[in-house]
Amino acid sequence: MVLEYYEAFRSGLLRHIGIEQRVLFPAVKLALKGEYPPGTAQLRLEHAAITSLLVPTPDAALCHELDALLSDHDGREEGPRGVYEACEACLTAEQSAELATQAAARPEVPTMPHFDGEPGKSARVYRTRAAALEAATRVRRNRGAR
Repeated sequence: MVLEYYEAFRSGLLRHIGIEQRVLFPAVKLALKGEYPPGTAQLRLEHAAITSLLVPTPDAALCHELDALLSDHDGREEGPRGVYEACEACLTAEQSAELATQAAARPEVPTMPHFDGEPGKSARVYRTRAAALEAATRVRRNRGAR
């Protein structure tokens, strides 16, 4: 029963991240003529780390790591002078309403089964926020920061 709740949380969180990445951030970048608001790069990095922590089979330690990362992340999104405030400042009421409509239309995110790595192989499955953030930073650096 607990895993059932976790799976609903997992799918909802992936949907939330998808809405920000595919609806909100592109619209704000367009409104700001090619720029993202300050703090968006950090949120995008954290989205990659959060997503990677949703891959392995959850246990209490993994949930604790995810909770700690989400607590910091939510503050950067919703806190005073957070990214959401910056997004609202550059969008008109009509644009915000249109984005809300687009967000509501986004489907539930299908999820894959959990993956804990293959025995005997060097798996890139992360179970701590530090390892997930380090990996996301490494990928961003290798791809060139976007």
